Amino acid sequence: MSQCCEGELECPCPPIGLIDVVGKKWAVCVVALLGRYEIVRFGPIQRCLSGVSPATLTSTLRSLERAKLIRRVTADGPRGPVKAYGLTATGSALYRSLLPLASFLRSKG
Repeated sequence: MSQCCEGELECPCPPIGLIDVVGKKWAVCVVALLGRYEIVRFGPIQRCLSGVSPATLTSTLRSLERAKLIRRVTADGPRGPVKAYGLTATGSALYRSLLPLASFLRSKG
């Protein structure tokens, strides 16, 4: 048995890496937004998440991209191609796993 925690129990350390990524203030909101709308440009993401600064949103998007939860894509815009964001397969799996938690929270409110 691996011992990275005190005592004789095996430590559930792998989730800590996930918490480091999705535990950031806006990360779950971005994953939920992209899970719902599939491909979204930076501006609409920022407008939807009122209160997030452009720098914070950029940092969050980069962090989620490094974690391979989202990907930057090229989408058709009114004046030509634009950069947008979508979930990867892993990000989609995370989104689907968050739905029961969201449902639970709505039922408590």
